[in-house]
Amino acid sequence: MTSEQGPDIPRAKRSVPLTWVVLLPLLGVVLLALALPRRGPDQPVETPKGAIPQRIIALAPSTAEIVCELGAADRLVAVSRYCTYPPQLAGLPKIGGPRDLDLERILTLKPDLLMLRGANDVLDKLCRDHGIRTYYDPTETLADIEKAITEIGALLGVSARAAETVTTMRAKLTAIRQAVADRPRPRVLFTTRSPDQLANIYTVARGSYLDELIALAGGENVFGDQDAPYPLVGLEEILARRPEVIIESLFGETDRAGLHEAVVAQWRAVGPIPAVETGRIHVLTADYATVPSPRVVRLAADLVKLIHPEVTVGPQ
Repeated sequence: MTSEQGPDIPRAKRSVPLTWVVLLPLLGVVLLALALPRRGPDQPVETPKGAIPQRIIALAPSTAEIVCELGAADRLVAVSRYCTYPPQLAGLPKIGGPRDLDLERILTLKPDLLMLRGANDVLDKLCRDHGIRTYYDPTETLADIEKAITEIGALLGVSARAAETVTTMRAKLTAIRQAVADRPRPRVLFTTRSPDQLANIYTVARGSYLDELIALAGGENVFGDQDAPYPLVGLEEILARRPEVIIESLFGETDRAGLHEAVVAQWRAVGPIPAVETGRIHVLTADYATVPSPRVVRLAADLVKLIHPEVTVGPQ
């Protein structure tokens, strides 16, 4: 499933993927270009002996989660405001978000590694000028998530823990895939938008891990033939593709009273859609629904419950 700096910071070219800025907030964050380079100019894949980072700043929820999953949470000295999991991140300094990064505070914290999500000229220059090492998170597909875990494990000197994490994640996803392998594949629409109105609807397509998860969970992505990983789609296109299951990721919302009913009412006003006629409209508010981290296993299990409620998968 991509930003603006604050008023005192020069505008910079960047590639901040949809899955942690556009999909995260639905609270007034500006939509940005999606088809931009994923990696930066100085991507490390391993660290020389004796140079293992000890003071890390992570800007993306995905990298912060991976660092914690690999047992290195104590090395994080700050995160962006969007990094909320696991709970121990709550006590760390926050250096803003992609629109208002606090560059002075970054320098004050004296990091020896800055973990980025997409190219950012301002931060690239800051790191070059002050000798701060950078890591560019590549997570777009499931294979990318495994690669990031492996690379971060090597970077932090915990390769064995990383290999174990990848093996466990892969085994759980394989088990989920096998559980639905012989089932019919209903047509699925996965969206993210503001719940206030049925407009500015983003979905997922090939090249995204969310598209892969829909297939893994036994569904057929109705927009899986699109080239852009996170295309903006119109209601006429949705009507034409006749989804049988609609899954709306509304992270930033809570399971408040009336939310699901309001979403269903919006779709009923659109026109004849199989998912509406059969009542198969679902709302996800989980924080992991749009974060490409090891918790994709939990999302895969959630998708199975929504796409194939007759199938039971164990807790993930």
